[in-house]
Amino acid sequence: MTTEKGEQLRQQLIAAVVKKRAAIARAHEIVVRLLEPGIPEPEFLSLLCEIGPPNYSDIVDEREINKLCGYPLCSTVLENVPKQKYSISASKNKVYDITERKKFCSGYCFKASEYIKSQVPTSPLWLRDRETRPSFQLLPRNT
Repeated sequence: MTTEKGEQLRQQLIAAVVKKRAAIARAHEIVVRLLEPGIPEPEFLSLLCEIGPPNYSDIVDEREINKLCGYPLCSTVLENVPKQKYSISASKNKVYDITERKKFCSGYCFKASEYIKSQVPTSPLWLRDRETRPSFQLLPRNT
């Protein structure tokens, strides 16, 4: 009797590991897909539920390395990227770290990317089939 339970447990663990690896591999495929310029908006929104925040950060970083705006829906090539790490605002009397901002072509793309990133589910990729599929919203252009 215990060997049957042990075998069942073993099979369940194997199935869970296979499912986890498949979900991680799928997320990697999505990261690679979103590195390309010209992603259609509906496709982008449909792919978001299959990645996690670290995957989204990888997309932004890899796009920057490829000299593309970090926002996956933007196809603008990054030019004249500031070399400095900080920006000083004399009017507000503040110093801003612009490390993340330099990965984007505009303030809108930075805000839109952060808005999307905040909506990406944080639950484990391999457990998402048990959750309801989230509805993602894009940042309106006028903000």
